[in-house]
Amino acid sequence: MRVSVRAISELDDVLERHGVDLSSAEVIEELDAALTSVASVGAAPLSRAEVAFLRANAGPHAAEVLDGWDPAVERRHRARATVARVAQAAAASMSIAEAALLLGVDRSRISHRLSQGTLWAFTMGRTRRIPRWQFSADGGLLPGLASVVAAIPEGITPQTIEAFMRAPLPDLDGDAPVDYLAAGGNPRPVADFVAALGEW
Repeated sequence: MRVSVRAISELDDVLERHGVDLSSAEVIEELDAALTSVASVGAAPLSRAEVAFLRANAGPHAAEVLDGWDPAVERRHRARATVARVAQAAAASMSIAEAALLLGVDRSRISHRLSQGTLWAFTMGRTRRIPRWQFSADGGLLPGLASVVAAIPEGITPQTIEAFMRAPLPDLDGDAPVDYLAAGGNPRPVADFVAALGEW
C-alpha cells in the first residue's frame, strides 16, 4: 500500500488532535488488514436459480433489491463500514501508557493487570489498546471489573463489548452496565450477560 507523505502527515495531525496514542503507521497497518479481510462482494455471483428463488420467496421488495444491487457499491459500503469500525475502536480506547497515566501507576502495573485478566485489551496493529469503558468517570477502574473481564468471550470484537457495556438493559433497571457497575451494582449479572455474548 503506497501512502503519500502528505497523507501520513495529515493522519498524524488528526491522531494528535484527537489524542489518539497511535502512530499513522499503526493505523495504516490496521486499516490495511481490516480492508483485506472485507469479503470480495460479487466473487461468487448468484446463479439464475438462486435469483429466481429469491424473487419468488424473499418478500415483496426482493425484485427491487436484486435489480438495484451493484457489487461495486456494496464493496464501497463494506469498506467504509470497516474504516469506521477501525476509527471507532481507536477513539474508544487508550494505550498502556495512557492507562498508566490515568490511574497514576507505572506501566508495568497495567501490563500486570492485562496478564492477570483483570483489565481487557485488544490488539490494533502491533499495539495493545485498552477500551475506555473499563474506567469510571473519576478516572479509576470500574468496580467489579475483574469479574466482567473474566467473562469476556475469546474473539469478541471491541465494538461488540463496547456497545453492550454502554447500552441500557431492562434487567439492570434500565441502566447501562458501565453505569450499573459505577453505582456499585453486583458485577455477577453483568458478567453473565457478557459471557452470553459469545453464544450469539
